[in-house]
Amino acid sequence: MSEFKIFGVTFHTFGLLVALGVLLGHHMTVRRARSLGLASVGLVDRFVLVVFTGGFLAGHMLDAIFYHPEVLRRDPWELFMLHHGLSSFGGITGGVVAGLVYIRIHKLDPWVFTDLATYAFPFGWLFGRMGCAVVHDHPGRLTDSPLGVRFPGGTRFDLGLIEFALTPLLIALVVIVARRTRRPGMVTGALAVVYPMIRFPLDFLRATDLGPESDPRYGGLTPAQWACIATFALGLWMLSASRSHAPLPEPSSQPAASPPP
Repeated sequence: MSEFKIFGVTFHTFGLLVALGVLLGHHMTVRRARSLGLASVGLVDRFVLVVFTGGFLAGHMLDAIFYHPEVLRRDPWELFMLHHGLSSFGGITGGVVAGLVYIRIHKLDPWVFTDLATYAFPFGWLFGRMGCAVVHDHPGRLTDSPLGVRFPGGTRFDLGLIEFALTPLLIALVVIVARRTRRPGMVTGALAVVYPMIRFPLDFLRATDLGPESDPRYGGLTPAQWACIATFALGLWMLSASRSHAPLPEPSSQPAASPPP
């Protein structure tokens, strides 16, 4: 069901689920920041807004550039049609770049605040991939597997549904790593290593028989697979570098002393 009506108002299921994911991601970011005794809520709120805005903008723009270059050549304005499609790695890239710019402007610790966003990411991602599963916008190869979903023209793998089913593993990962260590960078490094292990093989199941609707390949790999390679390498570097970081102190449970009269 791609859309439904309540009191005559039409709601698009994908957009509603993405909105719920944004709200949950914001909640988890603020909750994590408070558990670490970090920053003001207002500062974190603005950080989340910047990350999500950068993610949505780059998510569409990089989707148009790498997945639909022929459409972009016909109509350059497609680059700004934000409702015409999103690339997951494009969104991640945009969110990271926007977040790092915000961090630099406000002179924040990049390792700490990157971990904040990374911790919240799979919670919001669950709803995003739920939306993909509902509207079936990631058709895979034809299959007779029990995992297949009926599409027009045959039964195929539904890559959005498969990734939605695997996303709870990413939630468990960030929760476990966050509980075991307070070293900045560990959460991001762990997710950057593990997510490509899920996404890279899944992209081999992408449909290749849908003509212009099939995802392009560059050197035999999808754009997302090339991004997986870079993300995996970055994650290994972050895990190594984060070992030299001192753990964040536990937030004080004592109330602040009253100022002298």
